[in-house]
Amino acid sequence: MASRPPRVDRSSPPSPGPIRPFQFPSFLRTRLANGLAVLAARHSDLPLISLELVTPAGGQYDPEGKSGLAALTAGVLDEGTSGRSAMEIASAAERLGGYFTTGADWDVGYLSTGLLAQNRAAGFELLADVAFHPTFPVEELERLQRQRLAEILRRTHDPSALADDRFHRVLYEGTVYAHPLIGEEDSLTTLDREALVDFYQRHYGLAGAALIAVGDFDPEELLREAESAFGSGGPPAPPPPPEIRPPSRPGISVHIVDRAGAAQTELRIGHPGVSRSHPDYPSLVVFNALLGGKFTSRINLNLRERHGYTYGASSRFSARMGPGPFTVNAAVATESTGAAAREVLFELRRIREALVEPAELAETQSYLVGVFPYTLQTIGDLAKRLETMAVFGLPDDYYTRHLERIAGVTREKVLEVARRHLDPERVAVVAVGPAEDLEPQFEGLGPVTVWSPQGEPQLV
Repeated sequence: MASRPPRVDRSSPPSPGPIRPFQFPSFLRTRLANGLAVLAARHSDLPLISLELVTPAGGQYDPEGKSGLAALTAGVLDEGTSGRSAMEIASAAERLGGYFTTGADWDVGYLSTGLLAQNRAAGFELLADVAFHPTFPVEELERLQRQRLAEILRRTHDPSALADDRFHRVLYEGTVYAHPLIGEEDSLTTLDREALVDFYQRHYGLAGAALIAVGDFDPEELLREAESAFGSGGPPAPPPPPEIRPPSRPGISVHIVDRAGAAQTELRIGHPGVSRSHPDYPSLVVFNALLGGKFTSRINLNLRERHGYTYGASSRFSARMGPGPFTVNAAVATESTGAAAREVLFELRRIREALVEPAELAETQSYLVGVFPYTLQTIGDLAKRLETMAVFGLPDDYYTRHLERIAGVTREKVLEVARRHLDPERVAVVAVGPAEDLEPQFEGLGPVTVWSPQGEPQLV
């Protein structure tokens, strides 16, 4: 007679096993003769390589009245060079066994290719060709403009995009962060080839740029090929990043974007935060995870588990060179929006009032330490970490000591950064939903402004 399998006790979760040791991969940081910074990590598990050139050409450099210029310039970079058409660039990348892409975020513009390691030299040549010889064809520029104008129109019907855009306009009025990275209709329609060429010439030299390489290669051979591809001669000084000063906030303000009849409301609550390079940032990672950065965070357990207002709520400090936003994000039942906003404010105030419980902090640190290795599973993941180090000027041992820093955050430090970087009495509350239903729910919270989806203030 076969023995029965042992009974499993399902009344409590199993105890966690020991944390496995983790070491950030070794990498090389150096400069070529022309001053180009290089961060390279050998990763020989697969015959692949990732090459990326990042330059000081992000959206923060958009001139006044030309929002979207950085993103559009980056988008047109790979649409043709003096020796290749857009189709020939795409075909070349395909023949090398990979991809080629360009783009921009708030901090940098980038050109990136991934390919078979045996085609590394050809990959360098393609990367340098697009970086140094773009032609910005007018027909391709106009095509991308039409696509982006269509996307801007689509965003006026997307409640999440409406919430994000209004939130940033309120927080950063008068600064470049007030505008969407993609741009706005009135600015995008004025951008011509001359504007893109001028932006390219000022921001896509090697000054302040960095080459990120991860994959199966010999470092010495890689540096020789990089020297050959990117030439010699010292670059001029990079353009200084703009100083972004958000307007001061006198108190809590409420902004409703009217979407009549919506059963669900997009909710954003927050204020300007800190630069990614701020020395408190590692402590803020722990603080934010505890507050709203994981499923068992205070905000999510309150809004989802305790009150049933939403399927999920979260918070984050956006990592930028300038003071990126601190944002609490949720989609809530319209009839519960005001109550949900007050519960968020309750949690923001509560975490500033007393030390967190030791068990709560330990669980948060265990989660962050345990999940971090999973963010480094591919060569693309590792390349992204090296890019962060290059862009924000982080030291070589930053990620080597990352888990040590996380584990070393104390209850007192959590309270200190909460009081220093969180101000629940000076937040913006943005709600995208039916104004008729929402306005009474915010009575007594702060002054209310109602906006149309097109961004026009409405009479209340």
